[in-house]
Amino acid sequence: MYPRVANAAYRQANAAVAPTVALVRVYDELIVAMTQAVRAMEEGKHETCFARIQRVTTILRGLDCALDFERGGDIAERLHKVYNSYILQLHISYARPDRIDRYRRLMDGMRSLREAWVQVALEMRGG
Repeated sequence: MYPRVANAAYRQANAAVAPTVALVRVYDELIVAMTQAVRAMEEGKHETCFARIQRVTTILRGLDCALDFERGGDIAERLHKVYNSYILQLHISYARPDRIDRYRRLMDGMRSLREAWVQVALEMRGG
């Protein structure tokens, strides 16, 4: 199920753009969903928050399934650990009283990863 979701998201994002640019767009969707989850939790909309957390989880699982461990080596292994750690923390945090702060910290990490991929995309473009 998850590889199909990831592939569909990747294909949609990949409309005539470089793979790294498509990946940045997937991260953008991840961050949007996290932002929506935090906003929903702040507004007391628990069902909406949970649905957005599920969306984030689906994207993270898709990213994880798309990793190429043969070509990616250590980086793929590290990303695998990061994605799985994020998934675990998303669901552990949901029941915690400080969940909004926890979600914001997770979002900061996601933004950092996105920015790293932006740099890779720029370097691959030669700029």
